[in-house]
Amino acid sequence: MGLRRSLDDYKQNRDTEDRFPGERRTQLGQFTGSERRLVHVSPDGSLRDYSYPLSGLHGISASRFGVQVDGRVTWFDANDGATQTAEGASFVETIHSFERFDIVQRDFTDTLSHVTVFELRGEAPDRLEIVGFVEFTPEGQEGRIGQLIHDGETVELYHNREHDYLGASTELEVTPQVLETFDEILADEPQSFPREDAAESYEGSRLTGGVSFRAELKNGRTTIVTTLSDIEEQPRSAGLEQVGNQIQHYSSSNSFTAKQRPEPLTDDTNRLVETDLTVLDLLSAPTGARIAGPDFDPHYQYSGGYGYTWFRDDGEISMFLLEAGERLGLDVAEQHRKSAQLYLRTQLADGRWPHRVWPMNGRLAPGWANGHLEGSETQYQADQTASVLIFLANYLSSHHGSLPEDTIRDIETALELGIEGMDLSLEADGLPTECENAWENMNGRFTHTAAKFLHAYSAIATTPLNTSVRDHATTQAEHIYNALKTMWCPDRGIYVLRLDEGELDVRVDSNTFSLIDAHLAYEDVGDVSDERRRRLGTHLETAFDCLWTETDSIQGLVRFEDDTWRRRDQSSEKVWTVSTGWGAYAAEKAIRLGVSDHGFDPTVWSDRLFTEIDLSGSLCLRSGYLPEQFFDSGKPDSATPLGWSHAIRLATYAARSTREAKAESGQTSSNY
Repeated sequence: MGLRRSLDDYKQNRDTEDRFPGERRTQLGQFTGSERRLVHVSPDGSLRDYSYPLSGLHGISASRFGVQVDGRVTWFDANDGATQTAEGASFVETIHSFERFDIVQRDFTDTLSHVTVFELRGEAPDRLEIVGFVEFTPEGQEGRIGQLIHDGETVELYHNREHDYLGASTELEVTPQVLETFDEILADEPQSFPREDAAESYEGSRLTGGVSFRAELKNGRTTIVTTLSDIEEQPRSAGLEQVGNQIQHYSSSNSFTAKQRPEPLTDDTNRLVETDLTVLDLLSAPTGARIAGPDFDPHYQYSGGYGYTWFRDDGEISMFLLEAGERLGLDVAEQHRKSAQLYLRTQLADGRWPHRVWPMNGRLAPGWANGHLEGSETQYQADQTASVLIFLANYLSSHHGSLPEDTIRDIETALELGIEGMDLSLEADGLPTECENAWENMNGRFTHTAAKFLHAYSAIATTPLNTSVRDHATTQAEHIYNALKTMWCPDRGIYVLRLDEGELDVRVDSNTFSLIDAHLAYEDVGDVSDERRRRLGTHLETAFDCLWTETDSIQGLVRFEDDTWRRRDQSSEKVWTVSTGWGAYAAEKAIRLGVSDHGFDPTVWSDRLFTEIDLSGSLCLRSGYLPEQFFDSGKPDSATPLGWSHAIRLATYAARSTREAKAESGQTSSNY
């Protein structure tokens, strides 16, 4: 998204109370994608690329579609009669309803091509055409763009390496669109595109990324194709040929094939699993690395960007997927393999991982928590390394018999090196050193970081490594287990957020839910006392009560007490789907840990919290997507869909299904 479109949105939304002006939101609409391209289809049918982190190609930054009937244009964004559905990771159908007819828009992404089919349904007007405006920003450029119109119809937009193409199956009348001048950019009102007047000169019309068009309907149908390419990988002749082949293929068939248009799911349970797996696929690059979510804030005005791979988020997603796959019998072996290879390839020489990398290639991406690369521990998120090691250890243990020998050796080496990396961050008192937290907004010595270290050391201690490595991991786990007493606040009945300059920060923090999983892992290497179980139960009960928020529109958990991030004009903390889902997941694991034997029944909270992130819950959008946050008004905010939230939901559903199945068979819940 270029600065011009951001400023347009800023002008439109600067006075809103629960919307951040200048962003490119995805809370409404659906995505269609491949491993290299991610395209958002809004309810009005407009398209926008979020593909750069997956492929290095930018594509479409803005678009608009409509119909021209008897010379009069009606844009779909001015028409309220639209419905939208999505099927799988690739197919989106939007129906634009008019008084006498419908326009059915079908969108499908195939590698680096995106296909949009417009089809007339109903009484045909005498003269009807599809009209559109598409703005491309190759290599993220708004200016210094070249435009070629081949044979008067196929349009090529380019900067240096990135060359993008637009073509249609029917006669296409193209008008290049010169974008805003400085005066128009600085004006109070946003500029509407397409402009009514054509470019003033041939020279000006060939130096712009915007193009408007009219496409006739042939037999009630036209097919629009856009293709992104790297000129060093695909020469112009091949790019033009690909556009032509795609047009011919999709315009000659009456409908998409079964592969492109999967059978709709009717069972809600299957639909939840399918939605979560689809989201994780949409956010994945060919390397297996996942973006946190579609990057809605490209100019970093209100966040640090979301179109990167964080090793915490990705490691947690991998572990949740590993659990869910085993419980539900999912075919996700290839995802596990790619994740493991990514982590092996990106591990640093000291056994740790950087803050974040580019999903497309695993290279170091811009970040603010790479202090350990600069020689400082403080600006480093140590829990990220632990999250990756937890997955690698569990993957090795559960798939040891099916992995190639060289992969086993590589993972064993990574785990041994990873222990050394965690040791660097562990102080003599048994707690991790001062570092940055998982929410990336403060420094200190965090309960969450300690919990992830306990989990990682415990998981490694049970892997098929040599005895000395496992013994060392066990000793470190015991050290952290005992040190966690320091983080207990009896007055509040919680494990605190952090130690800050030697003082307890006694706020409730949802990421301390990781204590439950950590103690489950520790059970395999040491004894969890009854007193510790009682404290964990009290901690969960207190945390759920304190973080629970209920308004007329939504219900769920806030991130932590006194959280001020992205409030806009709201005076209180916002509800997060990650925290709500994490709470449901922790409650399920608490059942297994046996905390219910000590006065707290986590089953009630598991049901209550999962209900809110379920498909019909207050925190789930009509699309099935889980956004990161919600305002009290019920308006969703921030990255949508968020991969971490969907992975938590999937793993929680799997754990709940296992518990329910065990209960039906007469087994006690603590055995699942």
